[in-house]
Amino acid sequence: MEKSGNKRYEDIHFVDSKKAVWNYSLFSEDDIRNFQQGTHYRLYDLFGAHEAVVLGTRGYYFAVWAPNATYLSVIGNFNDWNTTSHPLMVRLEKSGIWEGFIPHLSKGEVYKYHIHGFQGRKLDKGDPYANFWERRPQTASITWELGYTWGDEEWMQTRKKHNGLEAPWSVYEVHLASWMRPDK
Repeated sequence: MEKSGNKRYEDIHFVDSKKAVWNYSLFSEDDIRNFQQGTHYRLYDLFGAHEAVVLGTRGYYFAVWAPNATYLSVIGNFNDWNTTSHPLMVRLEKSGIWEGFIPHLSKGEVYKYHIHGFQGRKLDKGDPYANFWERRPQTASITWELGYTWGDEEWMQTRKKHNGLEAPWSVYEVHLASWMRPDK
């Protein structure tokens, strides 16, 4: 992922590759500011699990918003559901975002977030930004990249013409009584 002009995160920041979870981020300062102001319209590009290559190593980057958490880790079959082996790091600007990169994790791994929350309550939760989930009754998220390439470029270029006020339009139903005003 390119950031700060054409530089990657690891070109600007030290990434400790000796831990099970590497300190890595997809968030820029603008992303954090827009998130905190409620004006970030592409959070699905940042939150959740995203395949990434960091320091030449393929794996998955995880990010989740858990503002009241005191500890958060990623658990799954890849670590035998061990709640201490893959802890995420909380961002220091008090955004409530926990994140990290897990190297060598592949597509199709089931996972959940293990969260220590308010008053020490411990929960295992699915990823609210997951692209793929297990089927019921299982409830884990699955690492996945959609990889869909849209083929509607020609339509997108001409849609303004098709949505113009002069173009034909259809009305499915008009309930005239709802437009009538009661007599005073």
